[in-house]
Amino acid sequence: MSENSARADWLRLVLTPGVGPSTLNALITAFGSPDQVLGKSEAELSRIPKISPKAVKGLLLTGQGKRESEVEAELALLDGKAARILLSSDPDFPPLLREIPVPPRLLFARGRLPDPQGPVIAVVGTRRCDSYGLKMTREIVTALAGKGIVTASGLALGIDGAAHRAALAVGGQSWAFLPCGFGSMYPCEHAELAEEIAGTGGLFTEFHSKIQPHPRCFPVRNRLVSGCARGVLVVQAPMGSGALITARHAMEQNRDVYAVPGRANEPPSEGPHRLIQDGAKLVCSAEDILSELRAFVPARPASRHNQPPKRVEPVKTGSETSARHPEEALQPPAISSPGMRLPDDPIDRRIVLRLEAGRTHIDRLAGDLDLPVRKVSERLLLLEMQGLVRRLPGMSFDLA
Repeated sequence: MSENSARADWLRLVLTPGVGPSTLNALITAFGSPDQVLGKSEAELSRIPKISPKAVKGLLLTGQGKRESEVEAELALLDGKAARILLSSDPDFPPLLREIPVPPRLLFARGRLPDPQGPVIAVVGTRRCDSYGLKMTREIVTALAGKGIVTASGLALGIDGAAHRAALAVGGQSWAFLPCGFGSMYPCEHAELAEEIAGTGGLFTEFHSKIQPHPRCFPVRNRLVSGCARGVLVVQAPMGSGALITARHAMEQNRDVYAVPGRANEPPSEGPHRLIQDGAKLVCSAEDILSELRAFVPARPASRHNQPPKRVEPVKTGSETSARHPEEALQPPAISSPGMRLPDDPIDRRIVLRLEAGRTHIDRLAGDLDLPVRKVSERLLLLEMQGLVRRLPGMSFDLA
């Protein structure tokens, strides 16, 4: 099967009514590839957990070649917008997205995609930001971009737009994730900004061109914003803000969460303050983030990051592993206390014995123990409560 034919099969699945990201992931997990899915019977498809009758009916029609005109129209639109279908197996697919729960099997992408191995930090916040929020966003993102860090966000008005613009203003790169397909632009006020981002970075969406912005699309988009990055910075987010949904996704994905403190008793500060109370790292400057990213920051940022800053345009506000983390430092083996009692639980015991080698990132620990990251995270929390393990910056752990 040719590459174009294989991508067309993926497109046939995505265009099938009732097949969203979760259903697509379940189908590929069960049957292996799009062409296998499209060859299955109604009985075989119906055995997929939680698949809807609408999706089953749609897949049967798709398998009978009833969707070819839609496929051709979508390919023509993508070609007209210089966009392409990016599969999770492609080398320039954002690598950390392969590791999240319900990973995207494909993305529609535009632009000159940045090096996917470089560090990415997501920056999110409210649309109803004030001058303080804009100032903090610009200062932090400007410094991060100057170190070669890619800024990811959701292209929304307010903090998102400020983050994208600040990165671009110093010649940095940015990733923007859309809550709709490339057939529309949301928000329309940021159409020009989107083109600027595509010039040096990337625009991504999980939705085909007919999908318009809808409330159900935003949480789907938010999980990609957090999932593509090593950490998420929240700047101004009242309770109920979509930025807090992104932060919650980050926690579920074992990403670091950072928060900028604000003025007490003001709604935009409530979200960041709650996150800090729940364990997010308080951030007052870019150095608070850079101190945890030393292992990932390029020694010499690309020359474009050293260009003179461009004028930052006023920001509009609205009305509303693949590869595992490398070891951060080689540590000499720690000698446990002769009187130290190993935990009774066999997994806890393995974790403690592994940590005798020194500070270890949670991803490396999970890989060495051949256990899911989520399971290791649960056991580490219990060991931390027992005083046997201590949490270090950057999701690393050591013996207490």
